[in-house]
Amino acid sequence: QFYSQITDYRTANDIGIKRPEKNEILYNIPPTPDQEVFIQKLMKFAKSGNAALLGRPPLTDREEKAKMLIATDYARKMSLDMRMVSDKYDDHPDNKASHCAVNIAKYYQKFHAQKGTQFIFSDLGTYKSGEWNVYGEIKRKLVDDYGIPAHEVRFIQEAKNDKQRKDLINGMNE
Repeated sequence: QFYSQITDYRTANDIGIKRPEKNEILYNIPPTPDQEVFIQKLMKFAKSGNAALLGRPPLTDREEKAKMLIATDYARKMSLDMRMVSDKYDDHPDNKASHCAVNIAKYYQKFHAQKGTQFIFSDLGTYKSGEWNVYGEIKRKLVDDYGIPAHEVRFIQEAKNDKQRKDLINGMNE
């Protein structure tokens, strides 16, 4: 209420801006066997603070105070792909990256004639050339498993300056 007294704000409806309706589809993806095991380790870690359960060195005094944040960070990474936790894990056909690639490929095929464009955002990870990351993994799956041409899957992080970024966006728009 206080905020309303000191500000003047308008919603899109107030000023007549029509926005498209959101078409949100939620997917419930059950955990993989490795994720099931790791979830149990996370719960034990949250109770005990034993970092060895997660395959990491013992917690420092500072980390000990933030062990629930550490557990949450591991849980977020684990839920996307176990390889975000450790490179000792292998790919799994039922991880989120695999499900994401399946859905991207479906939309690619569905809208290929219209040259449809898809934007994919992940709140975890960043594309880095030459090292494993979830973006690169999804691209690998799209190219290797679904035959999508590699030059049609691009990352904004490839652009090192404004000109390259502009060229990348113009290429996408064309």
